[in-house]
Amino acid sequence: MARAAKTISQDPSQGEAAGARDLLRALKRLQRSASASIIIQDRPVRISAAMVRAMIEAAKLMSEGHAVDVISADEEVSAQQAADLLKVSRPYLLNLVKKGILPCRMVGSHHRIPMSAVIAYGRAQAPRRRSLEALTAETQDLGH
Repeated sequence: MARAAKTISQDPSQGEAAGARDLLRALKRLQRSASASIIIQDRPVRISAAMVRAMIEAAKLMSEGHAVDVISADEEVSAQQAADLLKVSRPYLLNLVKKGILPCRMVGSHHRIPMSAVIAYGRAQAPRRRSLEALTAETQDLGH
């Protein structure tokens, strides 16, 4: 069953970003563990490796001053939301749907794309995006 997104979507304050940096340093020490135990208000709490990874990603983004939203991987998003997440145009995203690269379901005239597919596509494209960014930076360094 799809769950609603938990929207935080507010850039963290300087204090919150500093707190996120402290949390990030602490969490990175737990990164290689299968599970971990942390103390919250004098009570030990076990957290899984998957939760540690999620917390590291959230803390990293917040420490850099970015807003963070949490959404279930089984949630569906609109074509515009998917395009925004992938940093592509809506027409480009709809072309990916048309080609069968991204699955979708129609709700009336609206496309609904599984968040898990958006995440998978973004991860698959990340190396390509990094290569293009490096090439762009190198070209700019050369003065072109």
